[in-house]
Amino acid sequence: MTGLTLPPIEHIDVDDLAALPEGYRYELHEGNLVIMTPSTFWHKAMARRLLLMLHAAGVEVFQDPGIRGDRPRDLRLPDLGVVIRLPAGLASYSNLPGSAYSLVVEIVSAHSQNGEYTDKALWYARQGIPEYWIVDETPEHDDDDGLVHIHHLTLTGGEPAYVRQRTVLLSELEKERSAE
Repeated sequence: MTGLTLPPIEHIDVDDLAALPEGYRYELHEGNLVIMTPSTFWHKAMARRLLLMLHAAGVEVFQDPGIRGDRPRDLRLPDLGVVIRLPAGLASYSNLPGSAYSLVVEIVSAHSQNGEYTDKALWYARQGIPEYWIVDETPEHDDDDGLVHIHHLTLTGGEPAYVRQRTVLLSELEKERSAE
């Protein structure tokens, strides 16, 4: 999914995002407001299938969960996030720190890579999120499937980074998970 990045807006922080107009997805990248474009139906279908698969595994999975960075002007909205433990008073939270997540998922829409393999991977790694999945189109551009690249967090030279563990078709991952 791609987005429009606006120049830094003086004094805007994560808490201010709730006052912005509804119907859009917003991220803050070190103070820069990013308005995300609507996703394709392939993107929505992949998100729905993954959400159902993860939910069936008994984890707390959410669409577009807010992840706060280390600074008040840093927030990302992955397509899906698995929360380790829900905080009390859930209704009062619109975002959580990276330490609250065990997995985040980004789905790459056609012709709109938005740093899923680079900037976002580095950002999520710096938040300490143990697992990161990137879902991309198949080489055949199959409308009914996607490639899931599963990455695990490691320390490389003292810096957090993701290492790809495997790549699997979403349809195969669903079969594996349903057999468990």
